[in-house]
Amino acid sequence: MSENRFLKKFEYKSDSELERIINDKETFVELARIAAIEILKERNGQTESTKKAETEMKSAQERKVAAQQKAEEEEKKKSFVMDDPEAPELYSKRVITMFSAIFSAIFGAVLMMHNFKEVGNSKARNQVLVFGILYTIASILIINALNIQAIALNFTGAAILTEFFWNKQLGKEIKYRRRSWIKPAIISVIITIPFVLAVIYG
Repeated sequence: MSENRFLKKFEYKSDSELERIINDKETFVELARIAAIEILKERNGQTESTKKAETEMKSAQERKVAAQQKAEEEEKKKSFVMDDPEAPELYSKRVITMFSAIFSAIFGAVLMMHNFKEVGNSKARNQVLVFGILYTIASILIINALNIQAIALNFTGAAILTEFFWNKQLGKEIKYRRRSWIKPAIISVIITIPFVLAVIYG
């Protein structure tokens, strides 16, 4: 017999009790029903009842595996990130959003410009550059005039980059390889440090 915690628990039960366990799918888990089948088979050999129960359980398991595989395939279809070397290597929406939020929209715009360069869309690349510069200037003016938190404007800029420029110029369902964010993160930190020090030591 295979290892099953229900085997010892059920070994003193009568055949009728084991039959009830096998047929009671609502009360007993699959492992308990398997234990009941094994004990009955040891006692009486393969019977019509145990054979039927094993067939039903095997079919249920196959349906479960098939459903799981189908769900995995559907999830894979929804994912736009892939390993195909022919796919463009892009910074993801999440990376662009985080860079825009942490640093400013111009940093997210630079990453988006790389994406457009990767797909050969120079027009969109120039548009994003102009947007990044103008939006950053506008954000500085608004922050100084209205005392608004920069993070809110940064997230708004990120949304425009990812939900407008990305969706319109790259397409919502573009398949791409994920590009590493580490190098631009290091560069962004190096660029930002002097501004942070300037603010601190005013």
